[in-house]
Amino acid sequence: MFRITMLGKKTGAAAADNNGHNAAEAPAPAAPGEPGKTMPEQLAQNLKTQGDAMIQYGARLLVMRELLCSLTTGLPPAARASAEQRFRQRINQLMSLTDDHVLPAEFHRALLAEVNYYLGELKKP
Repeated sequence: MFRITMLGKKTGAAAADNNGHNAAEAPAPAAPGEPGKTMPEQLAQNLKTQGDAMIQYGARLLVMRELLCSLTTGLPPAARASAEQRFRQRINQLMSLTDDHVLPAEFHRALLAEVNYYLGELKKP
C-alpha cells in the first residue's frame, strides 16, 4: 500500500497502481459516457458531430429558402404586397422578442441579412 502525499506524488520504490501500471504510464481517464476514449478523442468526435449537424442544418435552410423564393415568384402582385406586410409584422414581433435577450451581434447581422433578402424577393416583379 502506498501513501499519496499532499502534492499528489506516490511514495515507495515502484509507485505502481493496483493493476501494476506505473503512474507515469497510466492511460488518460475516459469520460463517463464513453469507455476507452480519451478527452482529445471525445473532443474531436464532438466537433465532427457538431460540424456534420451544422452542414445538414445549412442544407435544409438552403432548400427552404429556395422553396420560399419559388412560392413568392408565383404570387400575384397583390398577394405579394399582403405577404410583405404580414412578413414585416412578424419580423417586428420577432425582433421585439430578441430585445429581451442578449444575443451576439453576428445573430443580428444574419437575421437582418435574411430579412432584407426576403423583402427583396417579395419586391421582385
